[in-house]
Amino acid sequence: MGVTLHAEADGGGASFRVWAPHVRAAAVEVNGGVRLPLQRDGDCWAARFAPGQLVAGAAYRVLLEGEDGQTLPPRRDPYARHTDFDSAWCYVDNAAAFDWRHPWEPLPFDEYLIYEMHVGSFTPEGTFAAAAARLGHVAGAGFTAVQLMPITEHSDAWGYNPRQLLAVHGAYGTPDELRSLVDTAHSLGLAVILDVVLHHGAPEGNELWEYDGWGPGYAHGGIYHEHAPDTTWGRNFAFWKTEVTDMLRDACASWLGDFRVDGLRFDSANDLPPQTVQALTWAMRERFPGRILTAEVTPENPMSVHELGFDSVWVHSGYFDIIQQHRALGRGHHGGGDWAEGWNLPRLRTVMGLHYGFTAPTQCIKYLLGSHDQVGCSKGGAWYEDYAYIGGQHRYAVDQYGGGRGDPHARASARLWYTANVAAAGLPMIFMGTEFAQSGWWNTDEWHRLQWEQAEDEIGRQMLALFRDANALRRQFPALRRGGVSILHEDRPNGVMAFDRTDGLERLVTVVNAGRSSFQGGEYGCWVGGGSFTEVFSSQDAAYGGWEGVRTNAGGVLHSHDSKLWINLPGQTTLVFKQEA
Repeated sequence: MGVTLHAEADGGGASFRVWAPHVRAAAVEVNGGVRLPLQRDGDCWAARFAPGQLVAGAAYRVLLEGEDGQTLPPRRDPYARHTDFDSAWCYVDNAAAFDWRHPWEPLPFDEYLIYEMHVGSFTPEGTFAAAAARLGHVAGAGFTAVQLMPITEHSDAWGYNPRQLLAVHGAYGTPDELRSLVDTAHSLGLAVILDVVLHHGAPEGNELWEYDGWGPGYAHGGIYHEHAPDTTWGRNFAFWKTEVTDMLRDACASWLGDFRVDGLRFDSANDLPPQTVQALTWAMRERFPGRILTAEVTPENPMSVHELGFDSVWVHSGYFDIIQQHRALGRGHHGGGDWAEGWNLPRLRTVMGLHYGFTAPTQCIKYLLGSHDQVGCSKGGAWYEDYAYIGGQHRYAVDQYGGGRGDPHARASARLWYTANVAAAGLPMIFMGTEFAQSGWWNTDEWHRLQWEQAEDEIGRQMLALFRDANALRRQFPALRRGGVSILHEDRPNGVMAFDRTDGLERLVTVVNAGRSSFQGGEYGCWVGGGSFTEVFSSQDAAYGGWEGVRTNAGGVLHSHDSKLWINLPGQTTLVFKQEA
C-alpha cells in the first residue's frame, strides 16, 4: 500500500496502491497539477509510474470518485509517512536514501533503563531535532533507552488520538528528522522505543473516517471502522478486516524497519483483540528479532507475555502501592485518610519481587516514581475520581511524597524509591523531569512542560547525581538485572524491609527504610542469613542531598552475627550491600 520508490536497478519510478472498494474511479494528483490515473485491482486501485512522475519529496494526494459519480474531497494516502497537518497533501518519503551513520545492535532486554519522553514538551522547540540535541542529558543520567510518547500524527496534545497510523506528527518534524533522532540516540548508547496507538482512531480529524465515501448511512465510519465499537477515546478499528490488520502490521514494521527503532510499546493493548495482538507480535518477532515489544495492559496480566507475545508489560500497581504507604502516614499533598493502616509491607513484597505469574525480571516494567499517566494532568491540576484512594491528583513524585522539590523529606523519598526501583526485579523507568525533581504536574503548556532550569540548580544537580549513580549500580552488578528475589526482612513498625538479588555468582542485599526513624549506633539488625558485606550504595549520600552528618556503613566490611547484619540505617534511606566472597 502507499507509495513505493523503485531503485534504478528495478527500472526506477514509483508505484502506488490504495484500498478504496466503494469508488468507481481513482487518481493521484502530484504537486498541485498532474493527475496520474489508477487502475482497479480488486478492492484496491494501483499504478506503476514512470521515473520522474512521483519522486522523493513530491507533494501528492488521492482523488476519488464515489459510486454515485460524486467527487469526494481529496484524501490522504493512509500509508503516507509525511503529511501536511491541515490538508490532504502528502509528501513522498524515501527511507532508503537516509544516511545512517552509527551501526547499532539492539540491547539485551535486561540492560534497559528507560526514560519516557514527550517530544513536544521535552524542549521549548518541541521538535525531533531539538530533542536529539538534548539526548546527551538522558545518556549522562545513566539511562540506556528513551521511550517516545506517540509521534504518529495526532489531534490531541499528548499523542494518543492518531489521525492515521504511519505518518510522523508534522509539528515535530519530518521522517528524516525522526531518523536522525534515532541515529543520534544510538550514537550515545541509547535505544529508542516508540509508543504506538493501534486500537482506535482520533475522534477529531481522523483521516481514515469514511475514507472512500461509504459509511454515512451505516454510521460505522466507513471501511476502516465498520462494525467497530466506540471506546472512551474514539472508534475502534475494524480488526476483523484483513486490510485493517495488514495496516497495523505494516505500521509496526515501518517504525522497526524504516526508522530502526529498538522496540514498540502498545498503548492500552487490552483494547486490541487477542488474535490481532498475537498476529502482530509474532510477525514483528520474526522480522525484527531482538527488538523489545512492551505493552500497557490494565491490570497487568502475565498472560500478555506468556500468550500474546509481548516481552514486557507495564506494572501500574507498584506505583499505587507505594503512594498508599505515604498516604497512610499522612504525608504528601493528599494527607492521611481511610487508608491510615501503617506500613503494609506485604503489599510491597511484589513491588520488589516478581508480580504474580511473571517468570523473569525483564517481563515487568516498573516506574515507582510514576509514568506520564500518573505525572500528567490535562485538567489544570484538578481532582481525578479514579485516583481518590491515593489523593485524587496526578503529580510528580516529590509532590506525591511531600511538599514538592523544596521539601527535603519528599526528595529523600524519591531517592530511596528510585534506588529500590533499580534494585528490584523489573526494568526501571521514569518520566522526564523526575530526574531533577520537577514539581507540580506535567502538561504540554509552557508552565508544565519540562523545566530545564531546574536541572541546573543545586537540587537538580544532586538528584541527577543520584539517578546517574543508581543507574550505574545496576549496570555494574548483573544480579540486579537478572537475579532472583527473596524477601529477607520486614519491620512494619519502622517501615523497613530488605530483599536480596542473586544470580548464582553474586549476591546483593537492599535495605529499604521508608520510615523516618534513624539508627545511628550500628544497632539495627537486618536478617541476611549470614555472610560478610560491603555497602556499595546509599540514597542518603551527601552528594545526592542526603542528611548532613548521618552515618551509614561505608569504608569497611561488615560481618553478620546471628544471621543478622548490624548496620547504621538513616531514616528515608535505601542502602545496597554486596556480599563478599
